Amino acid sequence: MHTFSSPFVSIAALQQKLAAHTDAALLTPIDGGWSVLQHLYHCWLVERGVLAYIKLKTQDPDALEQVRLLTRLRFFFFFTSLKLGLLKVNAPKVVQAFPENMNRQDLFERLAKTREEADLFFTDFPEATARKGIFKHMFIGRLNKALSQKFIKLHLAHHLKLCGL
Repeated sequence: MHTFSSPFVSIAALQQKLAAHTDAALLTPIDGGWSVLQHLYHCWLVERGVLAYIKLKTQDPDALEQVRLLTRLRFFFFFTSLKLGLLKVNAPKVVQAFPENMNRQDLFERLAKTREEADLFFTDFPEATARKGIFKHMFIGRLNKALSQKFIKLHLAHHLKLCGL
């Protein structure tokens, strides 16, 4: 069955990627920046935030705007620039708030809960609403359901690459 979170790197795949690393290694900052767990916790915060935003905004589907061609082009150039290393974006503070005691099990439980919630929310989601701009990215603009999924997928892939995973 195709769910909202189906396109994302699975939790099992993430667990496998981290299996070879000690807890201490996962908490060690990479090149003076975030640790692997901080990168992944950030990605969970983004997934959770996107879902919360969509839940709020889709309460009034008539107020949603159409996704423009310019937005689709910005999406393409944004992620192409990130992939090529031409662009570096500082995350908003709200998705940089990490708990003091992080561990992989807690992260995976939180991620599983968020993905289950998203999959349930998008079950029988109206197609007309799914085509509208249900999520507003701060740089790209209004994204429909498909672009929101692609954003989450590419965002996680970007952070996995930054972590060397």
